[in-house]
Amino acid sequence: MVNKKEINKSFTEIGLLEKYYESKPIALAVSGGPDSTALMFLISKSKKIKKNDVTILTVDHALRKESKSEVDLVKSNAKRIGFKCKILKWNGVKPSSGIQEAARKARYSLMLSWCEKNSVNKLFLAHHLDDQVETFLMRLSKGSGVDGLSSMSNITINSSISLIRPFLEIPKNKLIVIADSSKMKWISDPSNLNSSYQRSRMRKLLPIFSEEGIDPHHINLVIKRMNSAKEALNEIVNANIDKYVKNMNDISYSLSYESFNKLSPEILLRILERLIMISSGSIYPPRRSKLEKIHSWLIKENEVSAKTLSGTVIRKRKDYVIFYRELKNCESSLNIFPITSRYLSWDNRFYLKLGKSKKLEVRSLGNDGVRIMKSKKLLKKNGMNNIPLSAWKAAPSLWSKKRLISVPSLSYYALDDIKVYIKSTRKP
Repeated sequence: MVNKKEINKSFTEIGLLEKYYESKPIALAVSGGPDSTALMFLISKSKKIKKNDVTILTVDHALRKESKSEVDLVKSNAKRIGFKCKILKWNGVKPSSGIQEAARKARYSLMLSWCEKNSVNKLFLAHHLDDQVETFLMRLSKGSGVDGLSSMSNITINSSISLIRPFLEIPKNKLIVIADSSKMKWISDPSNLNSSYQRSRMRKLLPIFSEEGIDPHHINLVIKRMNSAKEALNEIVNANIDKYVKNMNDISYSLSYESFNKLSPEILLRILERLIMISSGSIYPPRRSKLEKIHSWLIKENEVSAKTLSGTVIRKRKDYVIFYRELKNCESSLNIFPITSRYLSWDNRFYLKLGKSKKLEVRSLGNDGVRIMKSKKLLKKNGMNNIPLSAWKAAPSLWSKKRLISVPSLSYYALDDIKVYIKSTRKP
């Protein structure tokens, strides 16, 4: 256990927070529990981090009658130490099963959306060593490989937002001591004791594992080694992507069949995973079992020519496999305004920024847009006819009502005074 004499020493953890700060607005995810309360308190003690750069984000899941009073407590604590606070509400019908996972996804979606709309590119999270160990055990129970057993990273990039986890090597009991020292009230989530949740069951097993030497310290050592292995594998994957993958205007990607004869199944599966995630904009990889089925299908002859996985179309051609976004899964339309300081993220695949022009609508090119492009014979320009028409349908385009104004990937502009800046959110 951590005692109160260690409190002052604990404040050295402020340095872990400051190293991720760049004199720009940041957001903190605060639930009101001891972990996030400690995060908020430590940042308030920083001499480097400006208080007016900090916004506290707390989510009202509306799952328990206490939820409103809990977010109000967070807001009160934030005000007490000089931080702005925004309460985000999870509205709509809640699922009858898988509620924890659904709540987690809703929580991240709400906070990331707020960050994007408010030009905040760093969201701090209070995940700690105990969370890391529990995540490892949960993934171990599901048969995860190297990537899954690497557990959480200090930095995860989600579209334009960096998720920062500075406390992954700090035990929960230390954060509780810090939270207590803040003199702020904090909340103990009753779901943490609910054995119907796997995380709670893993938490209860930890003392038993520790008796056999499988304690948080040793598990964290395994996690670090898994991360080293993952980095080494990624270096090999990156080198072979450069060799065997062709990027076609960020609209589609082709993988040479030559790679199937020269690469190990593990490296090939990782390349397939990467191309599917980039094509779909997904931040989560498809299940390994589904990837393995795609691999088996690709090496068989006389099979169907195309399949879909995770919102990506995978199509066989003579000498290569082509990957592109499935139209029906594209993000709906968004308004984009001129001369803004930030890029707008669309479909988690592209950043767009509008120069001199009026407000426009960003949406997939679709059938109508492709028909216009074909009539102008623009798809034959620079060999772009190698990209399937169905892939072009999922390309970003700008419209004014029913008039097609721009297809940035084709450098097409219907107006002389319009300028669109576009870049891919990720590269293969």
